Amino acid sequence: MSTTTRTTALRPGRGAPRTIVARQIKQQRRGYTQAVLRALARSQQGQPTAQVQRMLRNCLTPLGVRLSTTTLHKLAVDLTAGRPVELP
Repeated sequence: MSTTTRTTALRPGRGAPRTIVARQIKQQRRGYTQAVLRALARSQQGQPTAQVQRMLRNCLTPLGVRLSTTTLHKLAVDLTAGRPVELP
């Protein structure tokens, strides 16, 4: 009979330090954020800047991305104009 408990079986091995996991999470969030920006670029082109700015804030906050008002405004202006955007 095995003495391994469920909690120990689900823990990451000793070969996966926290820094590697943190880096993977950061890359994953950045990928999600880029996907959100691409989707907004397609759907919000030509919309009012204030609306796009609110949409950006509402979509990026759950991903852990918090940008200044100035940066959000610049991204919104670029999105409404149809220019390519990237996170700073």
